[in-house]
Amino acid sequence: MGDTLEQFFILTGLLVCLACLVKCVRFSRCILLNYWGVLPKTFLRSMGQWAVITGAGDGIGKAYAFELAKRGLHVVLISRTLEKLQVIGAEIEQTTGSSVKIIQADFTKDDIYEDIKEKLTGLEIGVLVNNVGMLPNLLPSHFLNTADEIQGSCGPV
Repeated sequence: MGDTLEQFFILTGLLVCLACLVKCVRFSRCILLNYWGVLPKTFLRSMGQWAVITGAGDGIGKAYAFELAKRGLHVVLISRTLEKLQVIGAEIEQTTGSSVKIIQADFTKDDIYEDIKEKLTGLEIGVLVNNVGMLPNLLPSHFLNTADEIQGSCGPV
C-alpha cells in the first residue's frame, strides 16, 4: 500500500512539473515571437486587409495609423478634423503606398454610428484601434462617482 501511494505521488508530481514546463515553453515562445519580431510580415493582413483607427488625427492614433500602414494594412482614419485627416492620409499614402479612407466623425454625438457603419460596409477589417478619448470634466474624478448626466455627455479630450 505504501509503495503504491508513493508511486502515485511521484507520478502526480511529474505531471505537475510537465504541465509547468509546457506553460513555460508556451510563454517563452510567445515572448520570443513578439519581442524579436519573428511574426511573419503577413500576420496582420491575415486577419483582414483594413485597420480602423479612431482618434487618428493626432498623437497615438496617428502613430498607430502609420505603423499599421507600414506593416501592409490599408487604414481607415476616423477623427473630428477633416483637414488633419486629409493631410495624414496623403502622407500615409505617399510614404507607405497603403490605401487610406477618411471618415469625419465627432464621437460626442450619437448620430454618427450609422454613417460610420455604412462607410465601413464591405471592408475586410482585421484591426480596430479604438483611440477616442472622452473627458467628463476638467477635474480628476472616478468615472463611477460622476453623475449619469455627465457620463452621457462626455466631451472629447
